[in-house]
Amino acid sequence: MSNESDSTEVFQVLLKQFLKVAYLLTLKNGSFDVEDFSQNIIRTTEESKALLSVLKSLQMVELISNPPGHYKITTGGKNNIKLVLLGGVFDILHLGHINTLKDAKKLGDILLVVIASDENVIASKGRAPLNSQTNRAELLSNLDMVDIVHNGDPDPSKFLDVVIQFQVDVIALGYDQFEMEDKLYELLNKHELKNIEIIKLKTSIPNEKSSLKLKNLDAKSFDQ
Repeated sequence: MSNESDSTEVFQVLLKQFLKVAYLLTLKNGSFDVEDFSQNIIRTTEESKALLSVLKSLQMVELISNPPGHYKITTGGKNNIKLVLLGGVFDILHLGHINTLKDAKKLGDILLVVIASDENVIASKGRAPLNSQTNRAELLSNLDMVDIVHNGDPDPSKFLDVVIQFQVDVIALGYDQFEMEDKLYELLNKHELKNIEIIKLKTSIPNEKSSLKLKNLDAKSFDQ
């Protein structure tokens, strides 16, 4: 009985890995072929063909006619993986951010990080970020636990478009974002997106805050 249970667990882990690749390739290019899939799951072409055949039989991917020989993930396939959204400024990347990102990733299979626009940073913090949105996105995209980086729109009302576009399952809130919870629930309920879970992360490391680091930087300024 234990061996059967272990085999089922291994199958589920592998299935999620393959579906994650199929989702990301579909998201990036609109579709993918056997070679794309093979390179990303690090399997031979023949193995990849067999795997895609199985996923197709399970209706988790579908073969499309244009371009010929290309696949894309189906709604059924996406429903077997969980996508977590975490938003933030991430101006001065520090240990608090890293632990928050790690904890958010544990909530699902794919971590989408939405980077606040420079305009929104100015509006909320009263100052421009030290690093531009482009640079902040580049930094986050190089972290192993981050699967997708998306530049947030200066218009806060466009946030819902991101949730729908990426088919978000979980919205993670950092320990200092709890005041957003009620507004998010209200927004999701208004648009009948009641299946999206909001989870508050408890990650907090004393003194690991961008605002404190900025103050310390000012106090230790090298200006004469």
